[in-house]
Amino acid sequence: MKPAFVLPLVFVMMFVMVAPAFAGPPVVNTYNVDVTGPFEDNPCPSENIWKHEVYTVRETLYFDQQGNLTRIKGLVDGIDSFYNTDNPGVVLSGHFVVNFEVDLQTGEFQSVTGVPYHITAPGYGTVLVLAGKWVAYPDGHIAGKDSLVDPKDVGQFCSILAGN
Repeated sequence: MKPAFVLPLVFVMMFVMVAPAFAGPPVVNTYNVDVTGPFEDNPCPSENIWKHEVYTVRETLYFDQQGNLTRIKGLVDGIDSFYNTDNPGVVLSGHFVVNFEVDLQTGEFQSVTGVPYHITAPGYGTVLVLAGKWVAYPDGHIAGKDSLVDPKDVGQFCSILAGN
């Protein structure tokens, strides 16, 4: 064999032998959600607050070389609308956006960042914000603003929805 052919062949074989195994491409799923129900985090004990959410979820699933799911990351982007069933004419709405990763062992959200609630009201400004970073959602809030624990924010939110 000629050296001009053998030398490149040796280099190609070296790369083939040390080339890492590559996983298949990620799978991206996108879906829309429109749901209405009681506000589970309701900070207004005497009010029956409901939440209507319209949002889009974009999740990316990652796999290893054997086709096993190794990671799920996603983005949620939508609109929250809150109302009191006793005063349905008053609706507080706001845009939210959240990035997340799913714990494959438990199926729970982890590594959540973003703004799950951002509600403003005319004449009041921001009345409900939940923003920052969580190591586990919703209980592992480690940084950011949480209006649900701020008496002033809770008072404004509840007063507006009560119609006071």
